[in-house]
Amino acid sequence: MREFLYEYYSPVTKCFIIFAFIVGILVYKKYKKTQVKYFIWFLGWIVFLEIVGSYPLYLQNSGLSHLIKGTLIEQNYWWYTISWASTATIFYSWFLSQKYESNIFKTIIKLCIYGYVLVILVSAIIDYKIIFGIRPTYITVLNVTIIILSTVFYLYNLINSEKLLNSFKSLYFYVAIILLVWWLITTPLSFFEVYNSDSDWDFVTIKWTITLIANIFMYLGFALALLWCDPEQEI
Repeated sequence: MREFLYEYYSPVTKCFIIFAFIVGILVYKKYKKTQVKYFIWFLGWIVFLEIVGSYPLYLQNSGLSHLIKGTLIEQNYWWYTISWASTATIFYSWFLSQKYESNIFKTIIKLCIYGYVLVILVSAIIDYKIIFGIRPTYITVLNVTIIILSTVFYLYNLINSEKLLNSFKSLYFYVAIILLVWWLITTPLSFFEVYNSDSDWDFVTIKWTITLIANIFMYLGFALALLWCDPEQEI
């Protein structure tokens, strides 16, 4: 049943990720003189990591799953810990910080990013196997803390600036709101990852369904925001 859920939900999520990236490519010209272009590049990175991250399913469908069975990369936890959780945390916090007018906020986010990278490196040095299993709770807490802090700083800066009325045409505004909602919805699920097994199909189904809905909300939101927003607000 888990295989069925994976085969159904994963392609649906990929379709919306690819859709968001295609929209980004189509509107790239109007954003190429702004830092939004880096956001579009990052959507391309997400497409890449999703394709590579499905390697367990590819091998299973090809009858080659024995090649990684019993190895550290039998599950793809390591790939998403490095390429999604870590990279997304660093990128989105940096991206939003580009709109801060407060140097203090920028410094705090920079220190958070440096601290996060240091924690990951030290954890890997102490016990490299920690990267290849279910993401440790403290890493998840750091992920969501940095993202929430980044979005809160952005929104606080926006409220206290003269650009509030124009914010509804800025991509940064929608990215901040979408990220805040997505991380608040999906983060609690990661704390119960231990139940994501053949012994608890109810949790597996609930987790996949909530994740699917959250992903559709995020990537469809990104696509619509790219179409709606005015690049003049990003300069």
